[in-house]
Order: sequence, then C-alpha cells, then structure tokens
Amino acid sequence: HFVPLQEIHVQLNPLAEYPRMDLGSAELRHDDVELGYRIYRLEQAMQPGETRPMRFTQRWEQRGFGNQRGPTDIVHNGTFFNNFSFPSLGYSSERTLGDRNERRKRGLPEAPRMADLDDTEAHAHTYLSDDGHWIDFSATFCTATDQIGLAPGYLKREFERDGRRCFEYSMDRPILPFYAFLSARWQVTRGEFNGLPIEVYHHPRHDWNTARMIKSVQDSLDYFGTRFSPYQHRQVRIIEFPGYQSFAQAFPNTIPYSEAIGFIADLRDPEDIDYVYYVTAHEIAHQWWAHQVIGADVQGSTVMSESLAQYSALMVMEREYGRERMRRFLRYELDRYLSGRGGESREEQPLYRVENQPYIHYRKGTLVFYRLREEIGEEALNRALSRYLEDKAFQTAPFTTSRELLAYLRAEAGAEHEQLITDLFERIVFYDNRVDDVQVEALPGDRYALTLTLSAAKFSADGIGRETPMAINDWIEVGVFARAPGASEREETVLSLERHRITEAQTQLRIEVDGKPFEVGFDPYNKLIDRVSADNRKRVSLP
Repeated sequence: HFVPLQEIHVQLNPLAEYPRMDLGSAELRHDDVELGYRIYRLEQAMQPGETRPMRFTQRWEQRGFGNQRGPTDIVHNGTFFNNFSFPSLGYSSERTLGDRNERRKRGLPEAPRMADLDDTEAHAHTYLSDDGHWIDFSATFCTATDQIGLAPGYLKREFERDGRRCFEYSMDRPILPFYAFLSARWQVTRGEFNGLPIEVYHHPRHDWNTARMIKSVQDSLDYFGTRFSPYQHRQVRIIEFPGYQSFAQAFPNTIPYSEAIGFIADLRDPEDIDYVYYVTAHEIAHQWWAHQVIGADVQGSTVMSESLAQYSALMVMEREYGRERMRRFLRYELDRYLSGRGGESREEQPLYRVENQPYIHYRKGTLVFYRLREEIGEEALNRALSRYLEDKAFQTAPFTTSRELLAYLRAEAGAEHEQLITDLFERIVFYDNRVDDVQVEALPGDRYALTLTLSAAKFSADGIGRETPMAINDWIEVGVFARAPGASEREETVLSLERHRITEAQTQLRIEVDGKPFEVGFDPYNKLIDRVSADNRKRVSLP
C-alpha cells in the first residue's frame, strides 16, 4: 500500500559537514547535528512512483587536534569511501541505540531484533538495500592530477576539468546499491585468467604479496566458475588502501584491500597461515555470494554471503595447500568462535538464524560447511550450491533465505544426513572429545599396534549457554601420525586416518600401523566444534 510522502528523513555522516542540501521546496524541521539526522517537510508531497533530484555538498575536514583520530575517508594519498558515507534516506535500524544499559537509563525497551526468518514482509528487501532494487550504476568523479580514481564498473572516459583528473565509470549490468570510490598514487601489477584481466593497484613499494593475490584470484575464478556458475564481470581489480582500518571489502569487480592485512604482510615463515591468499579468495567468492545471491533482510541472511564465502575460500586454499594443512586454520576458527560466544551480549543463534553476528557467520560458518563437505562430499555440496545459484542469482523480491538454502542442501545430502544438517545449522551443538590413553606394542618389521582409549560427549545449548547432554551417534576421525625429530606439525606423516562411528561415551580401538608413531588424534583436524580442542591429540610413548 503506497501513500504520498510528506516528510523525508535524511541520515548524514556525523563526521562530515554539509554546506548544501537541496531537496527542492522543502523545510528543514529537525537537525540533529551530533547524530547526523535531519527531517525535511516537503511543500508538495511526493506521489508514489515520482522522482525528484537531490543535490548536496559534503565535506570532511579535520580542524586542529581531536581527542581521537579524525575521519580517514579522504586522505592525501589513499582515499576510500563507499556509498554508506553519503547521505541516505529513511530510518535505519543501524542507528538504533544498542547498548542495553544505555537503553535502560533512558527508559527504552529492549532494542529490536533482526526480523524473524519467516517475516515475509522483510523478504521484500535485502540487508544492503531497504528498497530491494538492483541499480544501473555509472559515476564520474575527479581527483588530483597525479592520482588514479577507481570505482566499480569499466572506465569509459578520462579527462581533465578545472585542474582535476576525472574518470567516468559505468557498469554493464545491474548491481546491488553498494559501491565505492578510491583515489591514490598506485603502481599496477597485472595478471590474467583465460584472457580476463586481473589488476592489483598498490603502493609502489608494497609489491611483496601481489603475486600471491593474483594466484589466489586465478585459482578462485577457476574453482568458483567451474563448480558454481560463471563469473559475471570482465575484470578483477584489487586496490590497496591505507592501514587506518584492517579489512577487505568486495564491490562488483572491485576489491579494496587494506595494506595492514595484505600488502605489508610477512609470509616468509612457512608455518604461518597464508591469510593473504585466503582473504583474496574470500573476497572473490563474494562476487557469487552477495553479488549474485543476496539474502533477505532477516535472520540467517549472512549465511548466504559470509558463511558461503568462507567455505568457498577454504576449498580454494585446501587445493593449494592440501588437507593436512587445514588443521591450523580450522583450529583458529574454532577458537575464535568459542571466544566470540563468550562475549555475546544478547543471545547466540543457531547458524541458520544468525543475526549478523560475525563470530557465528564467519567462524562457526567455516566449521559447519567444512564438516558438511566431509560428510556428504565436496561434489554433492557444490552441486547443491550450483543449483541454488541457478535458481536464486540476481533475483528480485522476495529474496532468498537460509531456510531455502537448507532445502537445497537437504535435497542433495539425502535423508541419511538429516540429523547432521539439523545439528549443524538448526541447533547449537558442541562436542567434548579427547584421547584418554594410548598404549603401544612393538610388532615385527617396524610395525606398531596402538590401543586407544577415547572419551566422547555431545551437548546442545540454548542461546544463553545452558547445555543439555545429547546421545552421540557420529562419524569421527581417528588418526595416527609420524613426525621426524625436530619436525613441525606441518611436516608430519599420516600413518592411519579412518572414520569411526562413535556411539558410546568411552570407546577403545586397536590400530596397527607401519612406521614409528609420534601422536594420535581423535578428531585430529578439529572438524567438529569441540570446546577443548587441545586434548584431541596425545603424544605416544614408545616401548
């Protein structure tokens, strides 16, 4: 039901100044400078479907020395800001006072939750856009004469105006209303994938990891393009911005990437996780998960963007480094998930109802999809995702939800994995697995027999951490590993690695191996969400 619009609410960046704001014939009725919120009353109400121009001047300026760092959107060399830095129309829940104690002081009720997964009205828009529209994007902007200006899309024209260097960009297909502008004095390192250009824009002295970035882009385009769906653009650009912040962010065919987490990373130690390669793959994956499939603005929406980007990047990384190298990464994700839930201020949600909680959609999401891959197979999982993309990519309202994603996973996994999917996505489930004891018997011919005593427990938890024991009936890996004197975990050799169905709280297994064992493990690669991962492995004492 549409009605004429009499008032326009405008959200502003409180760190910026606005010497000009022109909405036509409109009266400024409210101006909260500190919070950056204005309300204009239109002289003539806007009718449904009507369009009007909006013109404004926005300025960032730091005067003197502040008590904290000033705005860094526009800087001398390395400007980067996205469209959320511009004025936006309407009210956003992002501006809601979230601190529970502050709300109590002001007599306010509990902050509103994210829309319920089954709230069909909220399916009309995405978490990136209140109106749920894809947009036709073009932009012209000007910068210093010695800098390159970049935005999503393809360069149509470059020219000079009023002593400034100007660039005109246009995208050849509709995109989400999510775009950015960057400007700096960059050097460009180039690569390609099947004729598609790959460009890395970087500080001239920050070229150490550009080859790893290009390799990751190539491997990602190969994996995602052959297993999910075709890449939708004609170029890939990675762009360095200053280390005032430490993140990377994916826009259509354009990926701003902080110098702090990529371009000045020291990856010379082979024991370190190659996070430059991984982060690059994660951002490329967003060209599918977010920029092809975007979830409705309800619980679970970030599963389809962040969790699936995590899984996709992990598959690329595993192909590059091998399964045996994944333990350290999975253990890192497990530790971050467990510590993150300890800082939950409201209520933990199962993965399919995550409410934009990073420790869940990033950390737990990685563990969940990796284990699902292990149980149903990589080809089966990728078939489900490919079919999901085929049906949901570039859709308009109503937008997809995590419940729909689970239907595709269940259809491919089959009834035998129903309990697994329920545990992984629809419950909060933990394990407490450990190696209690290992006895070793030397056999002829450099063979050894090991008797392992293993303990296993499984729990479900509610949103505030209350746990209930569950019956265990799970396939769990048990491994035996060899390691040369002084060697690291990365250099270990697998003597035995088999899955066993565990149904009892205590299990005893006998395993014979060729070669001298160094360590045994129960879920040795931390594929399950185990609250204490340190006791999953135990050193062997040889007779």
